[in-house]
Amino acid sequence: MQPPSYRRTGHIGMSEEARKARMSSIGGSDAKIIMSGDQKAIERLWREKRGEIPPLDMSEVILVNLGNLTEPLNADLFEKETGWWVTDEQRKVHYPEWDKAHTTLDGLVRETPTSDPFAVVEFKFMFPFGFDIEKAIEKYYPQCQHNMMVTDQPVAYLSILTGAAQWYKAEIEADVFYHSELLKAEQEFWKCVETGQMPGTPEIVVPLVDRIRVVDMNQSNEWGEHAEWLKKTATAAKKHESSKKAIKNLMPADAKEASGKGVTVKLSKDGKLLIDIDKDQVKKIDEELGIFPPPTKKSSSKPRKKKGDNDNNKDTAEAA
Repeated sequence: MQPPSYRRTGHIGMSEEARKARMSSIGGSDAKIIMSGDQKAIERLWREKRGEIPPLDMSEVILVNLGNLTEPLNADLFEKETGWWVTDEQRKVHYPEWDKAHTTLDGLVRETPTSDPFAVVEFKFMFPFGFDIEKAIEKYYPQCQHNMMVTDQPVAYLSILTGAAQWYKAEIEADVFYHSELLKAEQEFWKCVETGQMPGTPEIVVPLVDRIRVVDMNQSNEWGEHAEWLKKTATAAKKHESSKKAIKNLMPADAKEASGKGVTVKLSKDGKLLIDIDKDQVKKIDEELGIFPPPTKKSSSKPRKKKGDNDNNKDTAEAA
């Protein structure tokens, strides 16, 4: 008697229910195919969405299985290297403006478990032979832009593991011009699904005229202000990250909490180290250095209502 196929790993990956749900809308991986320029792949996706042929069985594709198996490790590495939290894994989200567009999240990125998300993340496994991070970005660019459009996030991160035991992180910013054209391409594809008309290979042309100008921003006060802050804090930001890693390494192995000099490291229930920095001490140091002076109050001729003391004195928390 032969053992069942993939009896140890068959439960990992997309469920049969999730595969059926994908047939009623366009996800991020579908967007990648629609914008791929591969007419055969586009036509196959079109027939799948119309129910004329079953979806491709990816259970025997080793690369896909490797991606599924390494995704938890990839997520752990992303959290370890960035200090951010990945949440909402495998949650399905529909685009509010058009319910035929959805994404099944690899994850949302947050600074703490309860803070607002500021990015989406895509976890990928790729072979090391001829690996090029720029080619990886180009390959997954439509998928990342689709996911940012659906979730209304300004940034997407590609977190890539390779077969050479290397980890890469790439940041992709949301492009509203691309979103507009991508949505048109997806809606045109879905119209073909509904009518039976054969889809073509769409191309996105964004307004490049504004993108190739070289602009002198020296006259912009706002630009100048932010540029100064970037220069002032660049070295400090790098030192901040390296100090976080160093202080976590100093945490005794048998301790659930360690504190000193205004910094506390706590072990969370799921085994992550959290760093709490005393808010009052941070404020005092900022004022002493004169880098972040307290904001000056503007005078007003109108009487102001007295506000209650609603200050929240909780420590500044950073998730690691």
